Amino acid sequence: MKTFFYLFAFLFLSHLSFANYLDRDDVQDFIDFMHIEHGFSKEYVSKTLSQASKQQNIIDLMNNPSEKVTSWDDYKKRVSITRIQNGIRFIKAYKKWFIKAEEEFGIPREIIAAIIGLETNYGGYKGNTRVIDALATAAFDYPRRRNFFKTQLEEFFLLTREENFDPLVIKGSYAGAMGFAQFMPDNYRRLAVDFDGDGKKDILSNPADAIGSVANFLSSTKGNKRGWERNGFIAIEADPKKRNKSIKSSFKLRSYEDLDIKAKENFDFYDEYIQISLFPNDDSKDEFWLGDKNLYAITRYNPSSKYAMTVFLLSEQIAKIGN
Repeated sequence: MKTFFYLFAFLFLSHLSFANYLDRDDVQDFIDFMHIEHGFSKEYVSKTLSQASKQQNIIDLMNNPSEKVTSWDDYKKRVSITRIQNGIRFIKAYKKWFIKAEEEFGIPREIIAAIIGLETNYGGYKGNTRVIDALATAAFDYPRRRNFFKTQLEEFFLLTREENFDPLVIKGSYAGAMGFAQFMPDNYRRLAVDFDGDGKKDILSNPADAIGSVANFLSSTKGNKRGWERNGFIAIEADPKKRNKSIKSSFKLRSYEDLDIKAKENFDFYDEYIQISLFPNDDSKDEFWLGDKNLYAITRYNPSSKYAMTVFLLSEQIAKIGN
């Protein structure tokens, strides 16, 4: 009898977790919007959202993202010998597409590989959360970034229609990022490319398209002169200009004179730069880095000092050991 009761309760609660979204006014407003603005049938959007499930762990993870809760000492351990060696193998396996990306976009192969390596371990782990669950949870149950994720949910519906994907099947990160390169839906639609010319923009399972798409992303801000620049130094070590002054990372491009740090090596600083501050937990000194527009482009991929510098350091090791 108890077994029957627990089974009944589980099925009943499971049904509620899937069905409750359609009982909400904000969800109905979204369904109406998708119908009026983009021509989706209300039945299709309703049926899809009726099968979405709120995930509390997604909200918990968004409140405590890895970039904030992980110390720099632990974060930079991701530049491991295994990840370096796998990056070298990844470049060798898809050398044709890395060469093409360098020629078309000017992005070094090591940078592209480092981003894919950090995002998904070169495609080894692309996330196990259904994207529809991640985006519905964030759009309707995470007020702090509700507007952003409603836009992502809108873009996801458009993406799946354009690429003929099943919205209930695609899995990704807890935030709804997808594929080798972990693009959010809007960036997938705007910046993913069909790099191998097979008629599909597939960064979910096609390494060639992922490589080209990362390169396109990093060069995408060229319109306002903030995209990738060939032969840039990316990042160099720096020191504070003044002692005992609290220095924070700043991704705002500024003249060298306006920065709080100075480069440890001589360089002709004539452009605009960003500053990075990293604080280890151990007794080692605080780290400061001066970045050019190429490091700025990496921060557009993920606005985290730890992430940007780990990409740079990993790329440096891949290039050093791989050559």
